Amino acid sequence: KYKPHISIITNIYSAHLDYHENLENYQNAKKQIYKNQTEDDYLICNYHQRHLIESESLTAKVYYFSTQQEVDGIYVKDDYIIFKGFRLIHKDDLVLPGEHNLENILAAVLAALLAGISVRAIIDSLSTFSGIEHRLQYVGSNKTNKYYNDSKATNTLATQFALNSFKQPIIWLCGGLDRGNGFDELIPYMNNVRVMVTFGETQDKFVKLGENQGKYVIKATDVEDAVDKVQSIIEPNDVVLLSPACASWDQYNTFEERGNKFIKSFQAHLPSL
Repeated sequence: KYKPHISIITNIYSAHLDYHENLENYQNAKKQIYKNQTEDDYLICNYHQRHLIESESLTAKVYYFSTQQEVDGIYVKDDYIIFKGFRLIHKDDLVLPGEHNLENILAAVLAALLAGISVRAIIDSLSTFSGIEHRLQYVGSNKTNKYYNDSKATNTLATQFALNSFKQPIIWLCGGLDRGNGFDELIPYMNNVRVMVTFGETQDKFVKLGENQGKYVIKATDVEDAVDKVQSIIEPNDVVLLSPACASWDQYNTFEERGNKFIKSFQAHLPSL
């Protein structure tokens, strides 16, 4: 019976298949969101995955978002977010980093506009919102170094997005529960990684990954120890990124606990006032 007035499908990738068993089940689960919508409702979808819905019997009005080309909906052109030919905001004025966050922003802005939210309120939010906890969350700076908590990145896909979000050199904190998978799919996203600090059950896998890619790799006992070890090798303008690519249950009860330990460790190394 569920019938949203505005529904959004941000993307459908091969994730959570340990729960859904296969990609078809996962796609069908996501498609439930629009099955009861009528012609008075809206469906917002990623233009570059439009093939997933184009074969469906859709009743709702469909709008798309794209970071790469003009579409019937919202898109980015010349580094501006554009809706119906109107420039809303420049990419440099957004607080959240990363291409995946830009896609999320486009979908959220389009939904807000369709819901009647004022452009001024939307722009104010985009220029101040720094992210939700544990999802590429900016937690603060120490001198010229920015620290980001992406503890919710419990799989390689999420960490791919995180590593791809920065142009600066990255000190990457990674590791956690060993589910038996490898991490080679992260290799194309490791160009900006300067140092890896790894921990948890998958520590040896990440050590091997890093060494094979010519990275400087440091072993740590846990997240707190990782932050401690960062202090001796950090260089100006390095980004310190906790993006484990693994679940937390080998050492922590939840990814939230892991992320909070990271934040507290960062705060412990701030200069005293």
